[in-house]
Amino acid sequence: MAEKPRIEELRDLLEREIAELEARLQLYQQLLALLDECSAGALSSTRGIRRGKEFRSRDGRVAARLATTRDTIRLSFTRPVPEQHPYVRYMLTALERLASEYEGLEYTVERDDEGRITSVIVTGISRDSEDEVYAVLEFAAKKVSELPLR
Repeated sequence: MAEKPRIEELRDLLEREIAELEARLQLYQQLLALLDECSAGALSSTRGIRRGKEFRSRDGRVAARLATTRDTIRLSFTRPVPEQHPYVRYMLTALERLASEYEGLEYTVERDDEGRITSVIVTGISRDSEDEVYAVLEFAAKKVSELPLR
C-alpha cells in the first residue's frame, strides 16, 4: 500500500512538469513567430502587425503562419512545401489572377535550395483586395496543415 501514494505523487509531479513544458513551448513558438516577422521586415514599420494566425498539423505542430500588416500579408510554412502540392498550385493560380485584377498587387514566392516553397509575401494590398488575398492564403495554409506532406 505504500506504493499507491508514491505513484500519485509521481503522477502529480509529471503533470506539473508537462504543464510547465507546454507553457515554455508556447512561449518559444511566439518568439519564433516574432523572429520570422522581424526577418520579413514586418515589424520594421510603425504600423506593426494587424493580425496573425497559426495553422497546426494534426499532431499539434505549427505548419504555417499568416501575418498581416497594413499593406502586406506573409504566409510562412514551417516545413517547405512542394509547388506541386494541389493547394499550393491553387494558391499560386489565385494570386496570379488577383495580381492581374488589382493594380499594384504583387507577390513573391520564396523557395529553399530544393525549390520547395518556404513563404509567400503579398504586397501592395488595398482595402478592396485585402479580404480576398487573405482568404486565398488562409485556405492554402489550412489545407496544407491538414494534409501530410509527401
